[in-house]
This record gives sequence, structure tokens and C-alpha cells, in this order.
Amino acid sequence: MYKKIILCSSLLLLLIQPNVYAKKSNDLITSVNENTQKYASNQFTHMEIHNNKVKSLNASLIDFEKIAENEKLELYVNSQSLAIKVKNKSNGYIWSSSLDHMEKYKLNSTWKQFVESAITIEYLNLQGKLRKESITTNSANINLKKKANGFDANITFREAKIKMKLSVQLTENDIEVSIPETSIIEMGKVKIVSANVYPFLGASKENDIPGYLFVPDGSGALIRYEKNGVKMESPYSATVYGDDKGITSTIPSEDTNESYKASIPVFGMVHGDNQNALLGIIENGDNYARIDAYKAGLSTEFNWVTSHFTYRYAYKQPTSKNQKSGKAMDLYQKKRNKFNIKLHYRILTNENANYVGMAKNYQSYLVKKGILKGKSFNHPMLRLEFLGGEKKEGLFWDSVVPMTPISDLPKYVNELEAMGVDDFFIVYKGWNKNGLTGSFPKKFPFERKLGSKSNVKDTVKELKQKDVPLYFYTDYVKAYEGSSSLFGGKNVAKQVNTKAILNEENGYNYYYLHPEKAIDYAKKDKKKYKKYNMENVAVDSVGSELYSAFNDRHSSTRESSKKSLKEVLSVLISGDVDKTALYQPNAYAWGMTDKYLDIPMGSSNYLYVSDTVPFLQIVLKGYVDYYAPFSNFWSNQEEELLKLIDYGAYPSFYLTGKESYLLSETPSRDLYTSEFKTWKSEVIKQYEVIQKSLKLVKDDSIVDRVVLSEGVVKVTYSNHTSFIINYTNTPFKKGSLTVAAKEFAVMKGENSNE
Repeated sequence: MYKKIILCSSLLLLLIQPNVYAKKSNDLITSVNENTQKYASNQFTHMEIHNNKVKSLNASLIDFEKIAENEKLELYVNSQSLAIKVKNKSNGYIWSSSLDHMEKYKLNSTWKQFVESAITIEYLNLQGKLRKESITTNSANINLKKKANGFDANITFREAKIKMKLSVQLTENDIEVSIPETSIIEMGKVKIVSANVYPFLGASKENDIPGYLFVPDGSGALIRYEKNGVKMESPYSATVYGDDKGITSTIPSEDTNESYKASIPVFGMVHGDNQNALLGIIENGDNYARIDAYKAGLSTEFNWVTSHFTYRYAYKQPTSKNQKSGKAMDLYQKKRNKFNIKLHYRILTNENANYVGMAKNYQSYLVKKGILKGKSFNHPMLRLEFLGGEKKEGLFWDSVVPMTPISDLPKYVNELEAMGVDDFFIVYKGWNKNGLTGSFPKKFPFERKLGSKSNVKDTVKELKQKDVPLYFYTDYVKAYEGSSSLFGGKNVAKQVNTKAILNEENGYNYYYLHPEKAIDYAKKDKKKYKKYNMENVAVDSVGSELYSAFNDRHSSTRESSKKSLKEVLSVLISGDVDKTALYQPNAYAWGMTDKYLDIPMGSSNYLYVSDTVPFLQIVLKGYVDYYAPFSNFWSNQEEELLKLIDYGAYPSFYLTGKESYLLSETPSRDLYTSEFKTWKSEVIKQYEVIQKSLKLVKDDSIVDRVVLSEGVVKVTYSNHTSFIINYTNTPFKKGSLTVAAKEFAVMKGENSNE
């Protein structure tokens, strides 16, 4: 299984497995005899069909004035609507925020105003009713001022009487759009609710051109332009960094899988693969942004993706003390969310005009901003997460089920090292008092059933000598119901409707700590980590949950909560704690971790999505090591292991020393298979595969990824190493190269990307 084929730059075969080769052929032979329906589903990435050169869809410059130009771009503006067109001078392609010959399309007046206007706002009128107004709805008053590289426009919406300033400028390959918070003026009792900025920039009609929309769903997803494909019943709509639980908090249904959030403030579109692409990056206002994508056939004939900014959120205010009655009234935030809007639209061409090019461009942006930095540390290629203990509720008092005493960890390390597994790290969770879900936010003292302070110190020392980093699991967001450290709930964050922010996991409730209180807990714990010689921590929730709090005298906006939660991480990584690992961190926290845990290895698989892509992985590879969710929960071990190689992710296992059935009456009852001795052989096998594949590109970034045939992918790295992954049940052949079914091949050399 997983035989390797290594080729030099001339593609000379150095290692051959004769039993998997058919006769040589110069023709591309794919899995034609196999039912490829699975690999044509939205769980995979599909082949690109390279058509003839695409033409600009809305190229007319009538009623548009050239207002700025640099070496690469020309900017045109319509003075009445502030619509823009940007010409790429290298190939003449024009990106437009409006549609030419609007009368040809099936758009009512409201849609026409929305399409042609630079900005559309929602607001509450004097009667408190929600209304919408675009720039052209009532011919907004516009004062346009030219600048050296663009323009400023002071806008007054005539009906709403709301004022704001829009700035657009060219910066090399970018169009930079901004609305300063200080420029927004609300007259009297009229209140702004939201704003759309250039929503139709890059929109395309049905399948007039080949291409797709990119949305940041999970690892990344594409929505291809097609006329007769799967119909979209509702738009893709994702709040950047996840919904604000301080505004709306719902406990997920047990019979549905929770969808992935948008952990990066990015969206994009392609007009002809390897021809033209537009990448949108939300630099400011991301905390209050939402990414919306519409496929042709939903509301209009057009494919479009945009960002939506919310100044006041709507929420439900209960009108009855009986929470189960469901009686509530709809209200809007009284105070406006204060933020600047700043968007970068990056124009990409040729080999960069695809989702890979978008990811590489976003990577460069983050490097320049200092968020992604080069590696300067050891980066293990396997994560083993051990559960120490878990709480079990009793009739009169609770007890702890000890699953893995800390002193047993060196024994498991010795067993693995004896089999050649020597490049991994351990996360130890459930070490806190009363077990994993027993006492958070309070953590100390160390649970006595799992060991003493001296046991902890001895284990840390022994594993350090073996060069096996030991991370201790912690969390500064979750506050479990019944924890004595909640002190009547004063440390718990509250929603705008005064209810405590509550969530549920495996039938067990937990609250959200107020972000400012989380800092206090981190400072206290830091001293205790030092006493136990805990040098590394794996921090859950802090980097992935962003929420506002509306406590009396201690309110916290989403922006200030981000600062507080980042301060928690700053407290932990300064001084005696050496390193932190984060679980599914949002983009703003990437610079504060050396490991990304549980990286999404797919999208939410919405029916209207056509492809799943490793956008997130391409951005991070070479800068932050990332580890997949636990392998012992995979439904298809063979296929998921291939996906690790495809996505460049390292494997993970959730393990215990004792049998998992002992957890059947605890909050961890869903951990149905975890015993070390059961999974030891699979750990060894996956480690060996990774050593013979991803180890070759351990310090390198992904520079290309192409689908050779449905279910067959080629990934190329910056050191000229490529992997060909064959997911299908049929051998893949290209010339003298054959990749067996459910196998991968390794190619090395400067010509490996041919």
C-alpha cells in the first residue's frame, strides 16, 4: 500500500513497482472504466476546461471617466453612481462593478439601483422601519474629488439623510476601497444598519464565461458558473469569523452537522481559468463583515460574491419570563458598531488566475502584514492527543474516570519510538481538576487521579529528554455549568438581550467567559503552569470564537473582544510558557501559534458548491504547521490518508490508555474508539506514509495544484517536489508513469511540474 515512485528532473524512473504498471503509452489514460460520480461530487476538485480567451463582459466606457492610472491599471468612474471599471493594461481585460445595457436583463428597479450603485445602505427611518437606499435610488448628492491615484466622494443619501465618504484608489495590482467610520453621519433618529460596497464588481451572467466564485467555507469551496446545474435555493452567507454569539446564540441541532465558518476575510472570482481573477480581501471591518455569494438563478441571472458590513445587528428580545414560550420582539442594536471599511481587490492574471493563485496572493499579503512568519522551530509531523480524565456525574457527587494517567505517557512514547516513530508531539487534555469538563474555567490543581505535581514534572522532563513536546490542553472561553469558579455567573458574558451566552456539547452546557475575565484567568494560570513545569499549552476556543459581551458596566464589542482574546494568547506565550497550539484559529490569530490543530479538511458540502479546494492549506503551508482532525474518527481510512498528502496536512489521533467504553456515561461518550493498543498499528502506518511523502516538503510551500483526471490530483511544492494522488479504484497512466489505484507517486526535480 502507498508505494512511492521517485523521478529525477528528466522524469527518469528510479523506482518501479512492476506489478502496477501497464505498457507504456503517450496517451493520457484515466479511470474511464470506473464510476467516477463520487470524484465528480463537490467533495473533490474537478478538472479545468481551458476554453478560448474570454472577453470582458462589460467593457463599454460610455459615461465613465478615466480618473487614475498607473503602470498596470486604469481606473474609470461614473460620477452619478460611482460605479467603477478597472482595466488591466497587460491584457486589456476590464473588471466592472456595473452592467452594460441594463435594460437587457430581468432586473426590477430596486435590483438595477443595487447593481449600478457603488453603495447600498439599509437604515431605520424615523418610524423605526427598515428601509434600503442605493446611490441612484434618489440621486444621492455626490461631491467627487480627484486624487493622484483615485478619488474621494462625499455622499449624502437623500431619503436617509445619512452621509459618508467613499475612497477608491489604485495601488499597483490593487483597487483599494475604504469608508472611514468618522465620515458616517446619521441625521436625527435615522440609524444606519448595514452597507454593501460594490456588490456586483466582477459579476457574470449565467455561464457566459467559464469560471467560478470562491468562498471561504471550511478549507475552501468553489461555485462554478453554470446555467443548468444544481439550483441555489438560498445564498452562501457566512459571517467572517463566525456568528457573534453576543447577538444571536443558538444551540446546534443534534441531527445536523454544523457548517464551517469563514475563518478568513477573503472571497474571489475567476473569469476563465488561468486568464483573469479577482481576489477580495477585507482588511478593516472584517469583525462586522459577512460574505455573500449568489449563483445565477437565485434572484438574478448573475453570479456574484461580495462583502456586507453590519453597523447594527438585529436580535430577539424576549417578552416573557418563560424562555420556552418563544415570545420575543425584533430589535436592533442601539449603539452603532464602530469600524472603518477597507477592501483590497487584487487583479490576478495567467497562471495566478485561479484559486491556487488567490491563496498564494493572500499568503503574500499576510507575510507582508507580519501575520505569517518563517518557521524557526521544530515542527513534528504527527499529533497524539491523550485524554487524561473525564467527569462522571453521580447521584450525590461527581467522580472522575481516569483514562490515561500522565505517568503512562512515556511508556507509549517508548513503544512508538521502538517502531521508528520519533517525530511527534503530545497534547494532554482532561488533566484539570475534575477532568475535562469538570471545572473550567478553573483548572488547578492537577486532577489527583491522574498524578501528582511531581508526576507532572517528571513526565515533562522525561519527554523533553526524548525531544517529544508535551502540550497541556486549556481553554479561556468555556465555563462549564456548575463550575464553582463562576461565582454566580458574574464572569459569564451576556448577550445583548441580557441572557448569558450558552452553548451545548454532548448534552452538557457551558457558558462563555467575558473576554476581560479570560485575561485574568490566563494571568493566574500562567504562574501555576510554571510551578508544574508546563512549558507548552494547546489553547481551545480563544483563537476561534469571537463574540461581543453586553454585561452591565463591562460591555465588550467584537473588536475589543478580539483584542482581549489576543491578549490572552500574549499572556500565555510570554515568559515561561514556550509555545502555543491553537484549535481552528481565525486568520488574525495565526501569528500567535506554532501549530494549527483540527484544520478543516473539506467544505460544508452545500449542494450548490461544485468543488472543495485546500485554499486554507495553500495559504498556510510553509509558515504554520497544520494537523488534521483525528484519524480514528475517519469513515474511510484509505481515502482520508491520501487527502492528507493532497492537502499537506499531518495526521492526528485521539487516544486513551483505557478502553473507551468507560466514557459511556460521561460528556465524552462520543469517543467510541481510542485505546492506544487498538490504534498503535495505524499510528505507525500513517506515520511511515507521511515520512515518505510530506517529510520531503516539510519546510516548503505549495506552488501549484491541478486535477489531471477526475479523482487524480497533482500538487507541486516550492522545492520542485510533486505528488500525484490517485483517489480512484483504477490505475492512472500518463506516458511511462503509472499511479496505482488508491496510491500516490512522488516526483522530484525542476521538471516535476510538467
